[in-house]
Amino acid sequence: MSARPLRVAVVGAGPRGTAVLERLTANLGPGGPWAGLAAEVHVVEEHPPGAGRIWHPGQSGHLLMNTLSGHATAFPDDTVRMAGPATTGPSLAEWASEYEPGTEPWEFPSRALMGRYLSWAHGRIVRGAADSVRIVPHATRAVALDEAPEGRLLLRLGDGTSLLVDAAVLATGHTDQRPSDEVRALTATAARHGLRYLPPGHPHEAPLDLLEPDEPVLVRGLALNFFDQLTLLTAGRGGRFEPAGPGGALRYLPSGREPRLIAGSGRGVPYLARAETPGRMPPGHTPRVFDEAAVVRLTARAPGTVSFRDEVWPLIAREAGAAWYRTLLDLRPSAARLPADTFLERYAAAGHGSDAQARLLGEELRDAADRFDALDLDTPLAGRTFPGRAAFGTWAREWMRTDLAAARDPGSSPVKAAAAAVAAVKGQVRRVVAAGVLSGASQRELSWFRSYGAHVASGPPARRIAELIALSEAGVVEFLGARPTVTVTVDGEAGRFTALSPTTGGPPATATARALLDAWLPGQDLARTADPLLAGLVTSGLARPHLAGTGDDATATGALDIVPAELRVRDAGGRPHPHLFAFGIPVEGVEWNTAIGARARGNAAMFRQADTIARAALGAAAGRR
Repeated sequence: MSARPLRVAVVGAGPRGTAVLERLTANLGPGGPWAGLAAEVHVVEEHPPGAGRIWHPGQSGHLLMNTLSGHATAFPDDTVRMAGPATTGPSLAEWASEYEPGTEPWEFPSRALMGRYLSWAHGRIVRGAADSVRIVPHATRAVALDEAPEGRLLLRLGDGTSLLVDAAVLATGHTDQRPSDEVRALTATAARHGLRYLPPGHPHEAPLDLLEPDEPVLVRGLALNFFDQLTLLTAGRGGRFEPAGPGGALRYLPSGREPRLIAGSGRGVPYLARAETPGRMPPGHTPRVFDEAAVVRLTARAPGTVSFRDEVWPLIAREAGAAWYRTLLDLRPSAARLPADTFLERYAAAGHGSDAQARLLGEELRDAADRFDALDLDTPLAGRTFPGRAAFGTWAREWMRTDLAAARDPGSSPVKAAAAAVAAVKGQVRRVVAAGVLSGASQRELSWFRSYGAHVASGPPARRIAELIALSEAGVVEFLGARPTVTVTVDGEAGRFTALSPTTGGPPATATARALLDAWLPGQDLARTADPLLAGLVTSGLARPHLAGTGDDATATGALDIVPAELRVRDAGGRPHPHLFAFGIPVEGVEWNTAIGARARGNAAMFRQADTIARAALGAAAGRR
């Protein structure tokens, strides 16, 4: 009698779940340590496999990625250092050259195109599996996971199916969160007074058809979700952009179906535009301050002993500052009294915020306006007020034009050089976080840096900023300012949302509307998850929340606790589970910036982790057959 096939469940088949599937099939295929072994891989995904929820191929073609097509891939390549068999496949740009001609590597393609590529990649992986491997799709969600006899796991699905498996991998991605107290209150108040409130969520799932043509709508949020929803409410409703002058300026031709948006955010301005380099891939940035040696020093420290504010942020700021001054002095060597090389050497040697740095900048930089101020990039409205929204709109459009010009000529922009440096060191920060050396008190600073890094280095494609300027000039978008407060006022039976920002204190001081759109995606937090699978794991003790830091400094991060090196889930007692693994968004907090995808030709961590999981899961499963 032959041994039963080993069974592994992969819960979630977006990019990470699909990466695990690919590594499972590779390790079970020719040249793999489990080649020829009979196996069943159960893939649980209620959305299109490969694309998952975020990259659904059916979403509007108006929605763009903020990643270049030449950087995106669903397959490992020869730069990926992993123990499992080497396999490969086309990157998004290579696939598009055959299936979607006209997509250039240096362009920002549509999210739907990425979804079609990911779905194709998933299909290729399934078709390429060895004959001894059976891949079983389940177009539903997982709702519970329990221990079963003989060290196996019982996975319960939303369609009533139960799967008895030897190992399970949680790659659930962005799951829904329970609404906050504010969202519940706004929802109830809107229902009571006949108002329209659209809470935070995925843009392509939002009921934007509830927002009527020409009606005022208050909007909170000016980040990537805002640009997606703005696009759906304008070009998605038949509006058109046409060239309107030099520098890529645009004019918006309304369809008449657009609402009128009055938008604000905590920062009060949109994310900075991503740099464009038409005709070639951007050169990238090689860390020189926050380099490999700095990472090794930090990650060798004892758990919970590294301060993000005092030890990590200074490295980031110096890295960005060095890039700023290098570009500045390449463009204008006379900006410093010292020779450029001498100035840069002294800057690199001086500590961030030190007296030596202050003396260098004060004595050797000719114009104070050329100084790099890392925090000024994050808070351009600090200390600024305007006599009203019209005056602020004039300033905001000029601010965006300056950013747009820099994005379209990044080689001549110290700002974009600093942004490239911030983007480059995110990987270094991720390694420090995963090492577990940060203090619990650092979690707040780490959350701040996520926002900072997104604003400075992970903004929308430059064309989105050009479109926003045009929409503002056309009267479709009005800017409210920073830190808006929203209340509901009632006059008799009627109600309305009222927003006020300290940025625009002059008349009209308040903005009112009968509709409110919250244009952001809630962060993942295990304590607030609405996902029955994740919540149930904690309740049963199969998993526990992660705490950063030690002792009295320990701080909940919102993640499932795992062993970072193995990605095994820790149970309530802190013991690594022998055959339960978690990957990506559910472990945000143990790791950092897990939403970032795999980068082609970049030794992508996503594939290395997927291989680690696949080999550990197969080893655990094979040992119990």
